[in-house]
Amino acid sequence: MPNLTGKVCLVTGASKGIGRGIALQLISCGATCYITGRDLTTLQDVKGETEERGSSGKCVPVQCDHSNEENTKKVFKKIASEQNGQLDLLVNNAYAAVSHVFGKSDVNFWDQDIAAWDLVNNVGLRNHYICSVYAARMMVPKRKGLIVNISSVGGKLFLFMPPYGIGKAANDRMAKDCAVELEKYNIAFVSLWPGMVQTEFITEFTESGDLGLRNAMKTECKRIKNSSETTEFPGKGIAHMLADKTILKKTGQILLTTDLADEYNFKDVNDKTIMKKTGQILLTTDLQMNTISKMSMEILQSVGEV
Repeated sequence: MPNLTGKVCLVTGASKGIGRGIALQLISCGATCYITGRDLTTLQDVKGETEERGSSGKCVPVQCDHSNEENTKKVFKKIASEQNGQLDLLVNNAYAAVSHVFGKSDVNFWDQDIAAWDLVNNVGLRNHYICSVYAARMMVPKRKGLIVNISSVGGKLFLFMPPYGIGKAANDRMAKDCAVELEKYNIAFVSLWPGMVQTEFITEFTESGDLGLRNAMKTECKRIKNSSETTEFPGKGIAHMLADKTILKKTGQILLTTDLADEYNFKDVNDKTIMKKTGQILLTTDLQMNTISKMSMEILQSVGEV
């Protein structure tokens, strides 16, 4: 377990799902972690869990609606004020369209309301850029920092619907392009692809089987459930990256949680080894959908609360 004592982190959208798991891991490693979400009660629950675990770090819940730019700006002002301008890590995880993406995956984009674009990409893309701007303004003077966009294979292969894939591709490109300007200031920016994650949403689905997914997708989801990640698995990878003094070697890249587990030699919190070396397959530029099971890929890389 990396020692993150003295590190100041911000994880957006951390009241549940992957964001919650990432925060729990960072705090377990000793970091001071600000977490945001729309519901203060669920954020306080995360803080309570860290205390029950006896984590050495500190959890700071901050209620924030990331669709509101002024709300988002206030989060960074609070951190700057309380931490003397220090911010070592930003994890852009907030997402507001999970139910829509899953529930409307079988509806053609032209048959959906135009507002679907904003629902999917206002918080899940525009807000990530805004947070990255404010984070960079804090990190550049300190000449250190790490920014992580939580993305998915939907940035490369068709997944769910066009607004989803376009947003994920843009998040990947954001990491690549922003990294160019940040590297000279010793700040890394990466995009992280989890696999199928056991979020509350996915767990409820596998138990009830009634969350709007197509029947074939339901079958695949249950079939590969045993190979899925816990919500804390991505957090382990991020904790190791934050402690990695050579992190700039990764800047601008798309990284997979399984590949980070290989490199940093860690297992999931349930002591399970997650399927390895998927990155070599998924990042092949000439990958054709007919060479793999499209349905398996949709479920394997669906990111639940992301």
